[in-house]
This record gives sequence, C-alpha cells and structure tokens, in this order.
Amino acid sequence: MKTLIISIIFILTATVLSAQEVTVLDEARLFYAPLNVVITQDGDSYVYNIKESQSRQFARDPIGFMKANFDIQSFITHTADKKYHAYLVTFKSSNGSLEADFDSKGRLLETRQQFKNVILPANLRSDVHKAYQGYTLTKTKYTARTKGEILANAKYKIRLENGKDKQHLKIDAISSGVGVAVN
Repeated sequence: MKTLIISIIFILTATVLSAQEVTVLDEARLFYAPLNVVITQDGDSYVYNIKESQSRQFARDPIGFMKANFDIQSFITHTADKKYHAYLVTFKSSNGSLEADFDSKGRLLETRQQFKNVILPANLRSDVHKAYQGYTLTKTKYTARTKGEILANAKYKIRLENGKDKQHLKIDAISSGVGVAVN
C-alpha cells in the first residue's frame, strides 16, 4: 500500500512538471506618460491642459513640473513631419499658465508664466502682514519670464483690503529673494 501511494505521488508530480510549457511572449513596449493631460492643437499651437489634481504642483514649480512631465525630444519626434524650426508649447491649469519656447533641437529658449491666487512665500507673507496689519489679502498674481532656465523677471501683484481702503502692491520677487520659478 505504501508503495502504491508513493508511486501515485511520483506519477502525479512527473505529470504536473511535464505539463508546464514555457511560453515566449512578444516584445512589449511601455511608455511612461506621467503628465495625464488633455492636449489640444490649434494650427501650429499645442496646449497641454493640466488636470486640477496636478495644478497646485504645477503652480509651485512650473519649470520643474514641465521638465518632469514633458519630453520635448519625444514631442519633436511626433511632430517631425511638420518640420518646425521652433516650438511654442503652452501648459495651462485652472490658476495659471506656462508658455515655453524651444528651438528645433529642443533647447529651452525662454518661458513666460502667469499665475493667479498663488500662495505667497512664507517670508513675503510675514513681511506684508507686519507692514499692513488689519488688511486682508484678497488677490495675488505672479508673473515671471526666464531666459533659458535663468529667471530674468518675476513679480508679485498683491491686492489688500481693509474695509473700503485698498492697497495694491507690486513686489519684485528676484530682489526680495523669493519666487515661484526658482531653479
């Protein structure tokens, strides 16, 4: 009896092992597309509409976001049939936009950024609060320009209200040492 059970186990094991075949799969191509956006094209203009879930990250560091989520070389390859000598790519979110100019080789020439209702950097927020006690911050706007990746111009426009009294401030983000587009 013992021999019969051992023989059955041996036969079942041999059957199971011989029944397994090696399946060779074809090559699979995987693409990493971290920027989950809606792309619209109007003539030669390409606009990437950034989803609401990523808009805060985009507003915090637009150039860093573009570098992490957009591959200009892949974009140039996909539009190679049009033979552009320069590329203007716009990234838009609900609270702002970034326009990036690239040359035909994919080098970043300049950017223009505009964001509304941005959160001011902590030190700037503290300075404004100390200087304008009793005022409420009602509106902020941030604009910046870069040459290549170097920040050339950056400004905050701030609107403060205290009842009927209103104050409009323009703060140069470069000279104050703060900015959204720091590299």
